[in-house]
Amino acid sequence: MAAGSAHPVRTLRELVTLFEAAMTLTVAEPGPRSVHQLRTTARRIEAQLELLALLPDLPDHAKPAKMAHKLLRKIRRTAGPVRDLDVQRDLVPFKSDEADQLRSLFQRRRKQAAKKLLNAIHKRRNKLTRALEALLEALAPAESLTIPAAHLATLVLGWYADNAPVAAKQNHRQLHGIRKAAKLARYIAESAASTRSLARTFESLQQSGGNWHDWLTLSAIAHRELGDSSPLVQTFARHCKKSLVDYRSHLKSLPQLLAPASSVAARRRA
Repeated sequence: MAAGSAHPVRTLRELVTLFEAAMTLTVAEPGPRSVHQLRTTARRIEAQLELLALLPDLPDHAKPAKMAHKLLRKIRRTAGPVRDLDVQRDLVPFKSDEADQLRSLFQRRRKQAAKKLLNAIHKRRNKLTRALEALLEALAPAESLTIPAAHLATLVLGWYADNAPVAAKQNHRQLHGIRKAAKLARYIAESAASTRSLARTFESLQQSGGNWHDWLTLSAIAHRELGDSSPLVQTFARHCKKSLVDYRSHLKSLPQLLAPASSVAARRRA
């Protein structure tokens, strides 16, 4: 096997094992670490499914892949509010009545969100496990499949070009969509050691977009709870404005960093 190549079916199998472990840990104790692992591993499985969808001549696995993705997405989305509340709580400073008010609110909401997550896991776990097993069984004949790093990079850049919203529009929905596309592109690129530098490019974009989105969400919650005149709300608004400037600045560097993406997408559509 070529050094640095991706092994999508083998990687998918490893991720399924990690996801099963993450569900077990979350059911035992839905703390920040286990919930984060659950959500991240679900995203990584979805990334492998996106990669597999780009490859020709694979064994027919459409039906189990569709079922696994549907159930996986439901659990991941239910884990989302729990993880978001953990992040928002960490952004709130200590030593103020307003901060204590927000932290208490986040603690109450997290308990409710964690309960919903546990219910979702209990409801769908067995069915999801069977779907993932069926998916791996269908893909077993392609277990030894390898993708050279150069081809993987081409696939990642093309996928990102096709799935990321147009950065020039710059509205919040588009900006959020770019961040999500960068995250999945990062996870696809991390499939091979030789494309880790490309993965880091997407990770950096994901993090700058995530930083902006975290402050945006926290600012909106604080505004509803504390009102316009709150010093804490004004502080969050400043953080949100600065992080948006940083994110937009980051986006402006993308045409040069990801120049191959446009040509790859254009060739595929031609």
